[in-house]
Amino acid sequence: MIAKPTNALSVVAVLLLLIGSAFATQYIVGDDSGWNTEVDYYAWLEGKTFYVGDVLVFSYVKTDHNVAMVDANGYNNCNADSNYGLYDTGYDTFTLTTPGDVYFICTYHCDYTDQKLKVTILPSP
Repeated sequence: MIAKPTNALSVVAVLLLLIGSAFATQYIVGDDSGWNTEVDYYAWLEGKTFYVGDVLVFSYVKTDHNVAMVDANGYNNCNADSNYGLYDTGYDTFTLTTPGDVYFICTYHCDYTDQKLKVTILPSP
């Protein structure tokens, strides 16, 4: 029996998606320390390369921290007025979908302890 071309194309498309996601990397922001004021996020970024499809996981005590996705101005000024989302579950995941820079801050501690993260996303390899 010969499969219809549309079915074969669907199978190929699904396989390509699965292969792409198999190569995605999940990063726990701050590693074992998580998202908190004790981590030097500039140092944490060293040696890491982020690609479209990778996942950032922010793990933190939800009564002490949060995660706001902001623009460059919000990142530079620790201001969440332009936020693209405020998250406070204690375990928030972000799939990196577009090449470019993405910015995160803790609205409680960005000003005082520099709890913020800028990630540069590269196209999928």
